[in-house]
Amino acid sequence: MTNFSEILGTLLKGLQDIEIITTLVNVLLAGFMSFLIYLVYVKYGISLSNRKHFGGSFLLITVCTCLIIALIKSSIALSLGLVGALSIIRFRTAIKEPQELTYIFFCIAMGLGFGANERLLTLSSGLLVLIILILIGIFKKKNIEEVYNITVRTRKLGVNEIVSIVSQNCSRADLRRFDRDEKSLTALLFVEFDSYSWLEKCIAAMEEADEKIVVSFVAVRSIN
Repeated sequence: MTNFSEILGTLLKGLQDIEIITTLVNVLLAGFMSFLIYLVYVKYGISLSNRKHFGGSFLLITVCTCLIIALIKSSIALSLGLVGALSIIRFRTAIKEPQELTYIFFCIAMGLGFGANERLLTLSSGLLVLIILILIGIFKKKNIEEVYNITVRTRKLGVNEIVSIVSQNCSRADLRRFDRDEKSLTALLFVEFDSYSWLEKCIAAMEEADEKIVVSFVAVRSIN
């Protein structure tokens, strides 16, 4: 009972040492920055998963980090207790792509900066990073290639002929699988096109080689 009272007293003392107005301003700035990070991630991110759904966690991550740092910076006891508490917490959801982890670290960095009351440095550096990400995103959007899975079913053409036709009408082609039986051959390729016009040329070239060919295209990139 005594230990609990001491811990509670330490916690209350730590809360009294925190300037409420300053903390609220820092939390608002952290929330504002997390919203900007969310907009940039949704607009210019290259993740294939649903970016809007994943980006919705940025606000909570940034604000929670800010509040945690604001609490523990005034008390060594709280900081040690936090280490013990976080040691039993595990994130069970796997990070599928490196960019997701990068944006999470970005949000944590913003929360750390505002929680430590380093507003000017955190805000200026965060905005600078966002500007760089936007410029990189604009450049990539202008040079992005459409990626497709192509399934080709033919009775006339062989594997080498299919790969040759596709390769001549795209920027890159990668044969992933083919199945052959007595009547037909089915091939699966990963293909990158610079534009939709190249896609049309590829279809026309394959139909010219085999009038009865069956071709299906599935876009790899998701629309968010």
